[in-house]
Amino acid sequence: MAFVTACSGKDAEYTGEVIFSKDRVVSLSFDGLGVEWGTYEDTNKTVKGSWNRVLSAVDRLNPALVRCMTNLDWFVVDFDKHGTEDVEDDTWGYNFNNKQMVNACDVLDYCQENDVRVAFGVWNVIGNADQKKDIYGMIPNASADPRWAKMCADLMEYLIKVKGYTCISWFVNTNEPNITGNEGSSKNYYNTYEKWEQGVKNIRKAFDAIDLKYLDIIGGDTTGIAGCEVYLPKIASKLSNVVNNYGIHMYITQMAIEKGTYKDTIRSLYNTTRKKDSDLGKTKQMYIWESGLLTGKNDTTDCQALIRNYEYGYLMADYTIQSILGGVNGVVYWDLDDAMHFMYGATGATAKEWGMFSTLASASPAMQEYRPWYHSSVLLTNLFRPGNVLYDAGGLSQGMRVLATVSEDRTKGGYCVVNSTTRPITGEFVIEESLKDSGKLYIYVYNEANLKLGEDGFVVPNYVVDGNLNKKTSITVPAKGFVVVSSERL
Repeated sequence: MAFVTACSGKDAEYTGEVIFSKDRVVSLSFDGLGVEWGTYEDTNKTVKGSWNRVLSAVDRLNPALVRCMTNLDWFVVDFDKHGTEDVEDDTWGYNFNNKQMVNACDVLDYCQENDVRVAFGVWNVIGNADQKKDIYGMIPNASADPRWAKMCADLMEYLIKVKGYTCISWFVNTNEPNITGNEGSSKNYYNTYEKWEQGVKNIRKAFDAIDLKYLDIIGGDTTGIAGCEVYLPKIASKLSNVVNNYGIHMYITQMAIEKGTYKDTIRSLYNTTRKKDSDLGKTKQMYIWESGLLTGKNDTTDCQALIRNYEYGYLMADYTIQSILGGVNGVVYWDLDDAMHFMYGATGATAKEWGMFSTLASASPAMQEYRPWYHSSVLLTNLFRPGNVLYDAGGLSQGMRVLATVSEDRTKGGYCVVNSTTRPITGEFVIEESLKDSGKLYIYVYNEANLKLGEDGFVVPNYVVDGNLNKKTSITVPAKGFVVVSSERL
């Protein structure tokens, strides 16, 4: 048996033997982890030459999934109502040569070249939320407006059939349609589930007409448990022949994560949806397309204070494991770079700070550095790869969450052990499924005292030991931290 002390074992609780047995399969074919890498609203605000740094960061992150959102307001030009109120008479064109489309294509170029599956969508319908200033008249009917389906189809035809971005697997019909907001400031103010549903039907018909039948539409993109509990059962009942992916956003409190109650919450939503659509978990899956914490969020600035802290990384690791144990088959982290999205107010534009780093020219050097949760995410995205079989284990100490992974060809694997308590926990871990691995174990320890970075600034193993995932390995996991054990260097 190999012994690894990831921290001081003094006063550690002993949890005993933890067996990832063959009969505790969580997912027979996991779809992977990823990140929100959206269209940058204004690349002029970024550090000159920073795109290469972004690409290096994404290379190391190695996402299986990317969500990329854009605005059609940036592209629609020459709109003309021709003096009538009949929307069928309206005409318009597109400018697909501006900086936003150039940037969107830069993101998609990377995804196409690296086999990253993309959910591409549009934040909201075009127009001004203030109806007195709006020239399009689309907002009252939201995405049910027939012109919206035409615009979405034109956009996807350009990206997929003209530009060749077959990495786009899903389309997102507006962001968080269940959040209606305030009249005059939110484009969603007049939206209802019924309007969103009609919009999905219109878009499906428009996609089919241009031979994009393969392109799936995400079912919901709704946020919060309450909103998802309204939308998802209706989608499962009324749009099961249209929607392939039950996509949600989940921002959760630190308390719910550390107590482990989040897993039960997400499992309840999953089970409720599956009762309406028995294909969920078979030919259809539930993904979290935006994930993060509510604790630490500033509602006024839409910034997350905890991203600077090591704590955020361990909490997101716990979040990830609980999501998967709750039935979710893909998780996308919000988000990559502070420079992508902004809040707009009377004083101008301010960055939404949720990223793993920042390429904003106005950001301090400390804010531009890779944050701890970038490194924790690198470990998770590289460990839990698409196509892998995932396993859990029983008999765990309170506050402990675990998840093991084995590659489809049974040559690679590993596990993640999270400790949300205030004391170290020691256990003996073993994967029952037979692996033909390298005979080496790469041990990564995540907390403020132990995270190890190489000269290039990226995470490296704390230990490399002789061992095998099929033989018991004694690991001590630090308080408020996690350990990753892998048969290969991540």
